[in-house]
Amino acid sequence: MAILGLGLTLGGGGTVNPQAEMVLQVLTALLMIPLVMSVGWQRGLGRVQTPAWLLGGLILLIPVMQLIPLPASIWHALPGRTVEIQSLALIQAHQSWMPLTMAPARTFASLLATTFPVLLMLQVSRLSLRGRSWLCVVMVTGGVASLVLGVLQLSHTGGFEWSLYSQFSEGFLVGFQANRNAEADVLLIGILAMGVLVTSRLADGRRHPLTLAALLLGLFTFGLGLFMTGSRTGIGLAMLTLLLVAVMLWPMLKVRISSVYLLGGGAAVIAVGGLLLQLQSVQKVLTRFSLTKEARWDLWADTWYSIGQTWPFGSGIGTIVPMLEAAERLDIVDPTRPVRAHNDWLEWTLEAGLPGLIVLSLIILLILALVVRSLMASHRAGANPSRRAQVIFACGLLTVEALHSIVDYPMRSMSLAMLAAVAVAFLMEPAALQRNRQ
Repeated sequence: MAILGLGLTLGGGGTVNPQAEMVLQVLTALLMIPLVMSVGWQRGLGRVQTPAWLLGGLILLIPVMQLIPLPASIWHALPGRTVEIQSLALIQAHQSWMPLTMAPARTFASLLATTFPVLLMLQVSRLSLRGRSWLCVVMVTGGVASLVLGVLQLSHTGGFEWSLYSQFSEGFLVGFQANRNAEADVLLIGILAMGVLVTSRLADGRRHPLTLAALLLGLFTFGLGLFMTGSRTGIGLAMLTLLLVAVMLWPMLKVRISSVYLLGGGAAVIAVGGLLLQLQSVQKVLTRFSLTKEARWDLWADTWYSIGQTWPFGSGIGTIVPMLEAAERLDIVDPTRPVRAHNDWLEWTLEAGLPGLIVLSLIILLILALVVRSLMASHRAGANPSRRAQVIFACGLLTVEALHSIVDYPMRSMSLAMLAAVAVAFLMEPAALQRNRQ
């Protein structure tokens, strides 16, 4: 819980704000020590499961492989290295051993940032159902805290920007993230986590009117915060998120809610939405849905060109900035600096090449196998409703981040990478089920 809470508050700066990530990595390493070394801290935990070890190894394989020094006869033959060879020749160092990545320091920094979500996945895979529910509490709490910080950011209370980072999406609600799209994903995940907690609460068969009222208030608050992020894709993914929450809760709610309540709730949402549309801040967000000036298309074109220059071995994890700066066409150069491809799938293809695509395919296949197995197990007769909700939560979280990766870079935020790691671990058997099977 402490590690995930730190990840949500300190892991949203991205490449352009590395200081907070450095603090997060140090604190996470310190918190991991008792989980690994102390027998007392491991009481009640299951074993680290085989799929977790396999996924962890696959995730770290590419950056580790790219950092292995290669003799000059090999790396000289790699595509895109001509300028590097000529530059090193000026200081008589072109015969030195060099790794596959074109920027070893950037790749090593990326490896460090990737290691901590992997460690978190290994530990969460050992938790019980109850322990995993407590992680959902952290997600909801983190979302609420992020909303509070976001209100301060929009209001400029005390004349401050109220951001943890020097570079962030100014004028929009970003909370603990530097990127408004990442903040949108945090809020969407918070909504899914609320669905898990409410499902656990309603599983005893009682009505719990206060719980339902709190859910409606939470959905409205998180939804409003989501809208104020100005993230177009995030707002578009809200319908999928709400649908998944409805799937979680429907077995309990279908015997409690009549059509009158549904119609009344729908009318209230429409009325409140009509009032909000009149606000100037809301109009500002709506104007972002115009696609007349979309810089992503130019970034995608430059990234695709760079892929051709380094295929099939890739340029190295974390090298997107120098690669885009080298490939940027003169007719689109402006005072801003390209920091991401705004398509995580495309960026991974550039940085990892064909080996990365092969490894990514294996990771996806392994996760899909976990999804199928966990869905089948959680929908059997007599299955725990909390287990079913956690599996739906995990599928929803991974789907949201995968879809958002088409137009942005959620996995480049340590906060969202750690949340994705938690989701993958949720697909594995809880500790009690492991012991029962043994």
